[in-house]
Amino acid sequence: MIAAAPRSRPAAAQRREAILLVAQDVFLEHGFEGASMSQVAARLGGSKGTLYSYFDSKEALFEALVAESCAHNADSMFAVADDADIAARLHGFARGYIRLVNSDWAIRMFQAVAAEARRRPEIGRMFFDAGPGNALARLAAWIAAAAAAGEIAVADPVASAEDFASLCRGSLHLKRMLALAPEPDADAIDGIAGRAVAQFLQLHAPDRQ
Repeated sequence: MIAAAPRSRPAAAQRREAILLVAQDVFLEHGFEGASMSQVAARLGGSKGTLYSYFDSKEALFEALVAESCAHNADSMFAVADDADIAARLHGFARGYIRLVNSDWAIRMFQAVAAEARRRPEIGRMFFDAGPGNALARLAAWIAAAAAAGEIAVADPVASAEDFASLCRGSLHLKRMLALAPEPDADAIDGIAGRAVAQFLQLHAPDRQ
C-alpha cells in the first residue's frame, strides 16, 4: 500500500506520491482494464497534461504503483533489529507477512495484477520480483545467516524460505482470496505466526540434522 509522502519532501516528490495514492484507488476500484488516466486526473483535480508529465501512460503508472507498493510492504516485514535472533526475526516477518497477504488491499491488488498479467506477463513478473520474490530472497538471506551461525540447520535456504511463507499463509489466504473469511485480527495473526515459527524451528533444529 502506498503511504502519503511527508510534507518535508520536495514538491515534485509529494505530487508524484499524491498521483500514486489516487491511482491506487482507481485501479483497485476499476481494475487495470477499466481504469483510465482521465479518471486519475479528474480525482487529482488537475489536467491530464500534468499527469502525463509524471507518467507517460496508464501502463507506466500501474507499473510504478506496483513497484513502489511492493517495496514499501516488503520493508515493513523486515523491521526487526539486526541483532535479533532467528526466532524473533521469523516472528516479525510472519506477523507482517500474514497481515499483508490477507489484507483487503493485497487481495484486490493481486486480483488486479493477475487479470492484467494474462495480457502482459511482464506485469506479473514485475509484481513477483518486487514483492513476493524480493521478500523471499531477504527471508532466505536471514535463514542462511542463522544456519551459518548454528541457530538452525537448513540444506537449502531458498526452499526453506518458501516453506516458511507457506506455513504463514496456511489455508486462510485461500479463504481470503475466495471471500470466505474476514481479515484476521491481531490475535489471529499472532496465533498463526506463532504456530508457523514453532513448526519451522522444530523442523530445522540443529540437533535434528
